[in-house]
Amino acid sequence: MDQSKYKQGFIHFKGSPEIKGIQYFDPIVRAIENREVLRLYYLPFYEDKPYFNDVHPYLLKEHQSRWYLVGLNAFKGKIRTYALDRIRDLQVAEGAEYSLPALDTEAYFKYAIGIIAPEGLPPLIKLAVQKTQAQYLITRPWHDSQNIVEENEEEVVFSFRVHPTYEFRSLVLSLGKDGTILEPASLRKEMKQELEQMLKQY
Repeated sequence: MDQSKYKQGFIHFKGSPEIKGIQYFDPIVRAIENREVLRLYYLPFYEDKPYFNDVHPYLLKEHQSRWYLVGLNAFKGKIRTYALDRIRDLQVAEGAEYSLPALDTEAYFKYAIGIIAPEGLPPLIKLAVQKTQAQYLITRPWHDSQNIVEENEEEVVFSFRVHPTYEFRSLVLSLGKDGTILEPASLRKEMKQELEQMLKQY
């Protein structure tokens, strides 16, 4: 009996989705190594047409099976994140002087969940989770800053030092009725408003 075929019946691996934009991976790596400015023909999600960006590439980062380029936008003078699958063309910007990264990439994402990293120190967030659901967070933490600050028979209260970005709020919403933001009050209000808007659509 072919053992490999037998094993396929009870071991299921998650299939790897097609990674769009992966053809730009090697050129970006070379540009980072050679300290070259890249001219991206880029289509953001919120635009109808692509446009050119001169970017000083610093880092490639993977998140949820998608790759992102983190670099300095030469026109705005700010660090920006670009999804490789939104790049429509890429070439070296000949003659452009490369600016060395003025950021520690590890520190840049220290308070981030996902690929969005706002500036400044984030708030301390407290999240109450129903006891059974809390076990998933305990065994697979959302972030390095995650701590248990309180626990009783009904729930576990976690604290996080993260920016309350879309990625974080999505994780909270995925808990449904089993998760409640306690602090800060501003985030609690935002979550309530978002839930009210969701309810209106049903």
